[in-house]
Amino acid sequence: RAQSQELRQKQKEFNAVTRSLSEGLVLMNSGGTVLSINPAATRLLEITPNCLGADFGVANRNAAISALVEKALTGEKAEENVALTGGEYLAAASPVKSDGAVSGVVLLLFDVTQKRKAEALRREFTANVSHELRTPMTTISGFADGILDGTIPPEKQQHYMQIVSGEVRRLSRLVRNMLDIAKLQAMGVEDSRKTRFDLGEELSDVLITFEQKIYNKHLDVRVDLPDKPVWTRAERDSITQVIYNLIDNAIKFCPDGGRLSLRVQSDGGKARVSVENTGPTIDKDELPLLFDRFHKSDRSRSQDRDGVGLGLYIVKTILNNHGEDIAVTSRQGVTDFVFTLALKP
Repeated sequence: RAQSQELRQKQKEFNAVTRSLSEGLVLMNSGGTVLSINPAATRLLEITPNCLGADFGVANRNAAISALVEKALTGEKAEENVALTGGEYLAAASPVKSDGAVSGVVLLLFDVTQKRKAEALRREFTANVSHELRTPMTTISGFADGILDGTIPPEKQQHYMQIVSGEVRRLSRLVRNMLDIAKLQAMGVEDSRKTRFDLGEELSDVLITFEQKIYNKHLDVRVDLPDKPVWTRAERDSITQVIYNLIDNAIKFCPDGGRLSLRVQSDGGKARVSVENTGPTIDKDELPLLFDRFHKSDRSRSQDRDGVGLGLYIVKTILNNHGEDIAVTSRQGVTDFVFTLALKP
């Protein structure tokens, strides 16, 4: 009787553990009969929880999974990536042996969706970085060699050295932005680094740093701020970078004598910040791509040789890390970026 109670207690503990697993788990005997199955497995395989005692091959309708189990029943371990409900999973079927004979099979289902996405993003990022580095490096190397070997005459060397200097600065910006992205992805936004500050004041402070650029392009600047502070709680340095990148982007593509408009307003429990500029209308199909890494917009916007295509990607990453988002519209020569932050009165 004591042994029976202990066995029931162990079974309860086992069931409690398997129920809490995010991975799918199925236990079968040597005949393929289901002895135990956890909720994750029933969801992923779309099997009824009442399949205990049933033949797994009959209860399961996924041919790839059934093939793995059949192979495991012969004594060989089998695994394969399969598409299941909600993503991509590694299905691993392992034989359980007793005295050399197969006494059962353990089937485990591991979610590898995020791993695959991360690998794809890393490959894409590496390819993009390699491409972006190649352009300035080729220019620097070509002109430097031309000056050293005398191909470029002395009277033209100053001109080409200025080009080389510009490419070096562009290379520096690219590396700095890449480091910023790596930091954002690694650290996220810890609550301890968040402070309460006035968004209107922050926007005004950032705008002052662009005074010379605004003067040089003769821009008409319009600022619409509430009479009262618009308080938010966030990592201030990161939000400063968001505002800086958006204003820098707006000025860059605003024509000489164009208009730059900045607005901060409260909308329910959110603060809405708008950075708007006149200039070329962006095609609607291209708008979602503006926040991609290394993306350069159409020909009119890619005239900027200094850009590396990471500014708006950094903006979106920072806001996403704060649980917020950014949207963009472009109609009849007016492009408007709007992002939100939670209000903290």
